[in-house]
Amino acid sequence: MSDGIAMALINDVPVIGARFSQRERALAEAKRLTERVAVFVKPGGEATVEVNFQAQSDGRYTLQLHSTGETIVSIPGLDELTLWRFKKAYGFKKMFILTCFVYSTDKEAESLVETDGLGVVIYKPAPTGKA
Repeated sequence: MSDGIAMALINDVPVIGARFSQRERALAEAKRLTERVAVFVKPGGEATVEVNFQAQSDGRYTLQLHSTGETIVSIPGLDELTLWRFKKAYGFKKMFILTCFVYSTDKEAESLVETDGLGVVIYKPAPTGKA
């Protein structure tokens, strides 16, 4: 179980994922996540992924990714301000990176994309008939 959810912007690209207090747990979850996504990737390196935000009873949201009717990942605990920031950046960049975060020595959460290169890039498809 994670310690919540974290988000960062790296070159204006939103990076989002579960947050952990132990580096080993974060690394294991990031590797599991990349392996889970790989199951849905078609030859040629593409997968259709649906991104949803499910409201929780406490006012926060759960980030859910689905492909071919199956849940790839479900991460609870996204607050409304972070959700708004994520949606704005995702809409602008048309992509985001799904990874895990771990608390560093100064208690800031750092992404495993920056420290270990672990993450999955999710692109927002162009509307049908448009480039």
